[in-house]
Amino acid sequence: MDGVLARPPFGINPGSNRGKRREAPARWNPLWLFERWRYVGRRPMPGSREALDAARRLADVVIVSARGEAARPRTERWLRRNFGVLPPLVLRPSWRERSAQFKARVLSELRPFVHIEDDPHTAEWLAELLPHVILVDWRRNRWLHHPNVHRVRSLAEVPALLERLLSQAGSGSPMLRA
Repeated sequence: MDGVLARPPFGINPGSNRGKRREAPARWNPLWLFERWRYVGRRPMPGSREALDAARRLADVVIVSARGEAARPRTERWLRRNFGVLPPLVLRPSWRERSAQFKARVLSELRPFVHIEDDPHTAEWLAELLPHVILVDWRRNRWLHHPNVHRVRSLAEVPALLERLLSQAGSGSPMLRA
């Protein structure tokens, strides 16, 4: 969600996440204690409402976020307030699973046609598991190049890209994850 639908703090998305180990165990982070409050005040990313509306017209949308379950009530309110809808929402149940590990596990089970991501480590991993990953362009993720990772500089590009990918696949109503 953050970096895709919601702006990161101060509009800065730090860290390249280059060279992270997939099997590295999760470590407890004191921020986990503030999970229910740590996303308060975030604004939507430019073009995110239009991109979500277009995605919902084209396919079933499920939001998979590494936000903790404690953030669910505020996250659901934020989605309703900013997007007018609440698609199915899958949140991370525990800090004991790293963000990318959680998304790889959940998305392996859900098997979406496309996932929209901003983290390059996660996108690289998911590109091995899913047909398509759309990567929201941030300076920190420009090192990532993969055949089925499609980079967008703006969420305004997402509807046309989704239509193109769906028409190339010739499928009915696939599932999209953001």
